[in-house]
Amino acid sequence: MGIVRQLLLVVLLAAGSAYARESGAWKRTVAGAEVDWNAGTITAEGGAAADLRMPGPNSARPGAERAARAAAASKLRAALRELGLDQDAEKGAVEHATVSRIEYQSNGGVVLWLTAKFCDATVEKAAPRPLSVSTVPFRFSPTIAAGGRSVRAASATYHAAADCPTDAIVVKRNDKGHLVLPSAEAGLIDSFAGAAVVIYVEKPEP
Repeated sequence: MGIVRQLLLVVLLAAGSAYARESGAWKRTVAGAEVDWNAGTITAEGGAAADLRMPGPNSARPGAERAARAAAASKLRAALRELGLDQDAEKGAVEHATVSRIEYQSNGGVVLWLTAKFCDATVEKAAPRPLSVSTVPFRFSPTIAAGGRSVRAASATYHAAADCPTDAIVVKRNDKGHLVLPSAEAGLIDSFAGAAVVIYVEKPEP
């Protein structure tokens, strides 16, 4: 029975690793926009019908594209607010957002996807080391704690534990949801304040 249990554990771990590597495991819908926590991007779709008063599709298309972009930008702003970003961060992200996909309809209508990067929403530095945790809810600005103190990271991206580098710091979640550094690494706490941190997760939470 012991061998059977060990084999079952291996199978379950392999299945969990395979799931964690799937791109869909790192994507969540927030306020109608898709947040890719692995890539560090937020993408919103916007569409606009053609103005039938225009003489033809080619004449209607520029206006439809502007309206579609405005609709996508509005979704981006809503998602950024939902993620807890302030007005300045929201503005910076939307201003730097780019059209990642566009579809032109034969009648002059337009559907497009506007993508903003986490790094355009905040002024940040690189964290000193990546972190590793068994499971954690995805947060844009997670709180890092050590020695009775806590700081907020500027942003975070999340990746599969199977790809975790050897220098990653293994952290645990406390009852407040903060990521707690081990005592041996407590001296790094200030370096995580306002930093872009990379977090490796064994099992992404739904």
